Amino acid sequence: MINMKIAILTDSSFDGNLKSFKDLYQVPLLIVEENGTTHFSDDSLDENLFYDLLEKQVLKTAQTTPGEMIKIWDQLLKEYDQIIFLPLSKGLSGQFNTYRMLSETEEEYKGKVFVCDTNGVSIINQEFVKRVAFWIAQNKKGFEIMELVSKTNEDFISYIIPKSLDILKRGGRISPAAASLAKMLKIVPILRYDGQIDKEATARTFKKAINEALDLIKKNAKGVKTIDISYSRMNSETLAEAIKIIEEKGFTINLSSQITSVIAAHTGKETIAIAAWKK
Repeated sequence: MINMKIAILTDSSFDGNLKSFKDLYQVPLLIVEENGTTHFSDDSLDENLFYDLLEKQVLKTAQTTPGEMIKIWDQLLKEYDQIIFLPLSKGLSGQFNTYRMLSETEEEYKGKVFVCDTNGVSIINQEFVKRVAFWIAQNKKGFEIMELVSKTNEDFISYIIPKSLDILKRGGRISPAAASLAKMLKIVPILRYDGQIDKEATARTFKKAINEALDLIKKNAKGVKTIDISYSRMNSETLAEAIKIIEEKGFTINLSSQITSVIAAHTGKETIAIAAWKK
């Protein structure tokens, strides 16, 4: 049996530690200011600058440029036989479709670059990185790994709870009238994430919304005791309160991380996401 050297590549919607896994790399997505100024969504973008920009204007996000993607593919293929690319969900970006097509139409990448349909982002793709690293250790190869990702990309349940609707309103994801009404009535939305984002329910406070999301996980992922969380910038008291609620509901937190700027650009500050795997 031939042992292949395989790299795992993510984009910057992944919020895990790149040093946690051998042969793990990342390519940046883009954040675009209203005046057209473009930033790579990676460590080169200062977190304080990002949140300052987000406070003052509507930020847009964009796919990795083909030039950047091809550059990293070419670099990795000098050292590795195959690349497993785990981009953010096709329901949130054209990243998957663009680079799946490129990997299958350009001769130099056929059978070498495998663009996987993760349905994921953030902590979901952290789990996929972990699984792919395990499959590589089992000597599985590109096509098989790509199929395994596709077969398991609906095995999670996740909810997003934004404490404020300001960024969602500014980005046009909720109407100003609905946002004003929600603010007046102190309604907090619970958004379901399954590759795309849809409204699931509402609660009267942020704490009640977290409780309700955990109840939905108990209902829809019976027997699950371990969950993952990610969050945008929030004060330590709010985060501690959220963790306390999670633990009081009988859950253990597995993964916990701060979401990257490219996702926070759409959710705003003080947003928490909770995810559980059904299988």
